[in-house]
Amino acid sequence: MPHRGRRLAGELIGWWVLLFLLYLVFISTLSPLELIVGAAASAVAGVGAWAIHRAVRPGVGPAGHWTAAVRVWPGTLLTETVRLARLTLAGLRGRPAQGRFITVRLRAGVGTAWACSLLSGTPGSCVMAVDAHPGAAPVLIVHSLFDSRSRLESVLTEADEA
Repeated sequence: MPHRGRRLAGELIGWWVLLFLLYLVFISTLSPLELIVGAAASAVAGVGAWAIHRAVRPGVGPAGHWTAAVRVWPGTLLTETVRLARLTLAGLRGRPAQGRFITVRLRAGVGTAWACSLLSGTPGSCVMAVDAHPGAAPVLIVHSLFDSRSRLESVLTEADEA
């Protein structure tokens, strides 16, 4: 039990320090009153941040397809960065990119948290919503800049549903 108390104190202090340093970056004067207000507000916000983090702390999930996803992620990142640069140049010439929303289902054995992080960590896609039900593979709504599926999407998800 003492271990839990130390961990809680460490997390709360960590949040307070992070938020207080962020506060210090954004203020222009360092008067004693400003420091007291900032320290108190950071403490309150730190408790709130800790509570939210504790409530929504995702589990990593199963590691199926992890090695394949990590292997194709750098190539997908490079490919989509080049494609994004081309879209940017086309946009500067007056041809705006459209993008699209797609609905995909994660493959069996793929962890939702790390899969969403990898998918959103590329320039071409951003996971917008997750619909997870016990016993069923999670369904993701993904905003994609490109019409074709990336190699990373092929490793992590089933074929497009809609």
